[in-house]
Amino acid sequence: MVTWFPSASKWVLFVLILNLGFPASGSDPASAPCQVQVAANEVVVSATEWYEVAQHVLPAGVVENPGVWPYFAWSDTPLGLTPTRDGTGYLFFGSDGGDHPFDGQLTERAGSITVSRGTLDHPLGQPAGDPNPPPHEFLLPESANLPATMDYVGGGPVYRVPAGEPGAGSLLIVYHAEQPANPFWSWLGLAKSADEGLTWQDLGLIVSGPQPYVAQGALDIGDGNLLVVTDAATSQKYFYIYFPEHCWNTSTAFCDGYTNLSVARAPYEALLTAALLDGFTTVPPLFHKYYDGQWDEPGMGGKAGELFPGATGESDGDPQVAWSAYRNRFVAIIDNSQYIAYGESADGLQWPPMQAIIGTSPETPVYAYANAVGLGPDTGILGDTFYSYYTEWPTGESWNPATINRLTITYLSCSQAEVK
Repeated sequence: MVTWFPSASKWVLFVLILNLGFPASGSDPASAPCQVQVAANEVVVSATEWYEVAQHVLPAGVVENPGVWPYFAWSDTPLGLTPTRDGTGYLFFGSDGGDHPFDGQLTERAGSITVSRGTLDHPLGQPAGDPNPPPHEFLLPESANLPATMDYVGGGPVYRVPAGEPGAGSLLIVYHAEQPANPFWSWLGLAKSADEGLTWQDLGLIVSGPQPYVAQGALDIGDGNLLVVTDAATSQKYFYIYFPEHCWNTSTAFCDGYTNLSVARAPYEALLTAALLDGFTTVPPLFHKYYDGQWDEPGMGGKAGELFPGATGESDGDPQVAWSAYRNRFVAIIDNSQYIAYGESADGLQWPPMQAIIGTSPETPVYAYANAVGLGPDTGILGDTFYSYYTEWPTGESWNPATINRLTITYLSCSQAEVK
C-alpha cells in the first residue's frame, strides 16, 4: 500500500502474491517497453454491494460497526487471488482496514486477512450483497513479531504452493504491519495457512527499511508481492519481493536510503521448507536485499538499491510485479492514488520510465491497491491481455463510498520482434 493519502486507519499501502511460473532473471533486454491501453474499466463490486456485505462478514462482530464509517474498509491492500481447490471459482484475499476487536481487549488494531469465494466478475461472491459463503476475516494475534504497539496488520496477495513442492497446497501471504509514528512506520511480514485462508499462522517480519524506528518519522514499505524467479546464472529458484522505501523526516540525512523501487529475495526451497515443513514460528532471516550489484544486505535493516531512478509523479508509488509470458519479462503495475502506471523490465533490476494508464491531473477519484492478474489457468502469469483489480474512492473521500474496479489491459503498440 503506498502512502500518499489517509485510509481508514493508516495511509494506504499493497500486497499481491503471484505464482509466476519461474522466469529467468537474465532475460534479453533488447526491446523497449511496449505501450498498453485500458480496454475496459468496470466496477465489479459496487458501493451498494460493498456496504451490504459488511452486514454479513464472519465471524459475527469482527466488523464492529458495519453501519458506521468506514464500514467494511475492504480492500485496503491489493487483492490476492488463487483458484479454489475444486476449480469452481477463486479465493480472493484482502485487508479490511477498519478497527476490529483484538484478543478480546485491544480494539485499536486495524487490518485483517479477509477471504471471499467468488469469480473474476464477482470477487465478494454471489448473490451480490449477501454472498454464500460470506467473507471471513482473520486477525493475526499479538506475538513477539506483532506486539500490541502494532496498530495495523493486514494482508492480501497470496501464493499457493504448487504440487511437488514442500507444503504443497498451502498458502503464503505477505502482510503489511504498522506502528504509530508520524504518521506510521511499516514492515513486511509473512504468514501461512493450511485451511484455505480461514486461519493463519504468523511467520514473522521479513523486510524493513534501513533506518531504525523513530516515532517522529515515517517509513512506508508498501505491500510487495511474492514472485518466483530462476537465476539465469545459477538456475537456483528464489522468491523475489519488490517494495518502496518511502521515508520522510525533518532530517535529510536520516532518510538518505529512500527508494522508489527495491527488491529482496530468499531461496525458494529453503523458505518453503522453513515455513511449511520445519515448524518454525519465525522463519530464519532468508531474505536479502539487492544493493550495489549484490544480494548481501539483510532483509531486516539492510540497505536497498534504487531500481527505478526515473520515477515521476505519474509512475511512483506502490509496485506489484508479475511475470509476462507474452513479453518474457517482468511487468510492474504501480499506483499512487492519482495514477496507475505500467512498466517493464528485462532483468527485474533496471526499470525504465513507466506509462500512466489511468489518471489525469488534477483528479478527484483515488486509485489504490492495483494488482496484475493473468486470464489463463495460472492467474500469476500474464498474457497479451490481463486484469488489474483496484480499490477506487470515486469522490476522492476515504471509504465514502468505495468500489472495486477491474481494468482490462491490452497491448497497443508492440512490434512482432518485441513479443517473445
